Amino acid sequence: MEVVAVPSIPKQSHLYTSADEVINSLLDLQPEKWGLPPFQDWVEGTLPMQPWFIGGPVIKGFGRGSKVLGIPTANLSTEAYSDLLTEHPSGVYFGWAGLSDRGIYKMAMSIGWNPYFGNSEKTIEPWLLHQFTEDFYGEELRLAIVGYIRPEENFPSVESLIAKIHEDGRIANRALDLPLYSKYKDEPFLKTPLQRNGKI
Repeated sequence: MEVVAVPSIPKQSHLYTSADEVINSLLDLQPEKWGLPPFQDWVEGTLPMQPWFIGGPVIKGFGRGSKVLGIPTANLSTEAYSDLLTEHPSGVYFGWAGLSDRGIYKMAMSIGWNPYFGNSEKTIEPWLLHQFTEDFYGEELRLAIVGYIRPEENFPSVESLIAKIHEDGRIANRALDLPLYSKYKDEPFLKTPLQRNGKI
């Protein structure tokens, strides 16, 4: 018998040494590794999901996105989303981002503890796949998360982390051109100010 463990408590995978594999969530289960038929719902390296929506003002994060990684993120506060963060496992997601009145952009997003940096708190870090010429701290950001790419993982070097993030961005960019995902660019949530649409 093969055993796959899915820890219910974050950062406790070391307690499951008797398991044949420890995974972050059932989203990451690969039955083909155990001689079973693979799941058929993955599309172009992504797992479609029922869209979920979050938003709020862009806040200052740890400053690592731009300075260390060269990948500026538009961080959101986690205070209003404790239930959602419990419901959705750590990992890399993607979808659409509505930024103030600037427009709607493709985005990839990390939710988790950033194990390479050893964060003690879970963070929400969207990366808008667009070149901006200035910061937009304090501006309203609205997100429609439509799919999943991979689990959160650690990396042996900052270079390998950067390479993986760019790969995530390429996967998200391609996938969001598919009709399966592109239709969500027109979600009213992305265009409606949060203080008036009752989402938060």
